[in-house]
Amino acid sequence: MRIQISALDFQYKIRQELFRNINLSIPLQRRVVITGDSGSGKTSLVKLISGLLKPDKGQIIFEMNGATQRNIHFGYLFQNPDDQFIHFNIEREVAFNLENRGMSSAEMQVKAAEALEEIDLIDRKSDSPNRLSGGEKQRLALAGMMITQPDILILDEPCSFLDIFTQIRLYEKIDVLIKQGVSVIWISQEVHEIRMADYVIALEQGQVIYTGNSADYLKNFRNSDYEA
Repeated sequence: MRIQISALDFQYKIRQELFRNINLSIPLQRRVVITGDSGSGKTSLVKLISGLLKPDKGQIIFEMNGATQRNIHFGYLFQNPDDQFIHFNIEREVAFNLENRGMSSAEMQVKAAEALEEIDLIDRKSDSPNRLSGGEKQRLALAGMMITQPDILILDEPCSFLDIFTQIRLYEKIDVLIKQGVSVIWISQEVHEIRMADYVIALEQGQVIYTGNSADYLKNFRNSDYEA
């Protein structure tokens, strides 16, 4: 199971070329971390993978169980959860993706209640997401993504605004999702998050400079941080 990227080119209209002839084979059902300095192309790459951006040239193919899959369901958790909230009601927010699938109102209520119970927000289902703490917002955003059972979950530096205890809860939840067969692609520059990865992709100015395990990456590319 993998994502196969072949001869990919991409350029923003108002900027210089970002990616040129990128070739990658990304394993699925693993915790994959994409890392690199600011401006290296991390977020652009995951937006291309998820279809939020279209490549100028090349192919992105999803291979599962020996066959090419065309209907891949993505969940995308932004760095700032406020960027993806649409409703002013927590229950409606977590059920939003179910509405798009034409699910009945009664079934949506049941599934939304189950999701809010799991993230300890059931008693606040009538509140606005704006009244939640940073950690609660991130949990709500994740619940809204997971309620539709995505094949691939993309996390764009989701711990940037979280305290250490909330980060640990998020890590534990991601571990559960991976065991359930969800593929996770995680953008991070944090050494402790890179260390948790099964597979690392490092970018520099739109070029792939490393693919492989986290230990070798930290030893050869982040040596001072690794030793610390």
